[in-house]
Amino acid sequence: MFSFLNEVSSTGSGLGKNLLPSIPPVPKFSKGFLYSVFFLAINLCTAQEAIQGVIPDWNFGEGDVITGFKEPRKIGTVSPDGNFTIPLTPNFIQKRKEEIDKNPPVSSADKTSPFMDLDRVFRRRGGSIVLDNAIQPVGSLSNVGVYGIGNMEGQELFGLLIAASSETFAESVLSMPSFEFTPGFLIDWYYVDKAATIKGVTTEESLGVDQKETFTNTMEYDLEFQPGWNMVKYEILSVFEDRDGRTYPRAERYISLTSLPEDFEFVFVPK
Repeated sequence: MFSFLNEVSSTGSGLGKNLLPSIPPVPKFSKGFLYSVFFLAINLCTAQEAIQGVIPDWNFGEGDVITGFKEPRKIGTVSPDGNFTIPLTPNFIQKRKEEIDKNPPVSSADKTSPFMDLDRVFRRRGGSIVLDNAIQPVGSLSNVGVYGIGNMEGQELFGLLIAASSETFAESVLSMPSFEFTPGFLIDWYYVDKAATIKGVTTEESLGVDQKETFTNTMEYDLEFQPGWNMVKYEILSVFEDRDGRTYPRAERYISLTSLPEDFEFVFVPK
């Protein structure tokens, strides 16, 4: 089985110094290889049942939406005309536990990731943080907002899909090892069984790649989770540039969303 998503670091899910998630390396690509995906309107005032959209200029035929760490699994479909659907399953955590009990993965990564605590996924240690019900399991369908698009049966990856503020920001996230971060945001969906909150700000001194230059990094949290699926926006507000031109997140923020931002789009990056 192909593996397109590597295990996420256990230190959290921010994109700064505390966590540089292992996202599959994507070679430098021109703007011609980035396709914005038209997103179908969703009423978030009622139970959200699926993430749906259409990928323009799609020419791969039928496809699968894929997630997982070392054990990829199918979580959605893409039709021959590029329409994709990712169901947001009710009682997600319980159903994943049942799936894992029936089909234990070879890797422990997929087995443990659905049961990681909300506090561990989002919060950095230190700072003035207020928590309520944050020590509970949280589930997610993506790897730091990134989904694979491919063919599970043929073990083929067509590309990556990310919900982002722009193509430029999507490119910076997918090219993390290059340290070319830019202001912008991504959106992801998380499942919890009970209402919870994480609010506050952390501040810490961070080192550049050369281990010589330092900068102050801040992370703001304004998260209010309701039972079921929740939309969360991760945002880089400003960046620090070192003497060699590498950029790092300087001011970051996690906030809960009750509606989609106007400047939101899905971006598909062919492999």
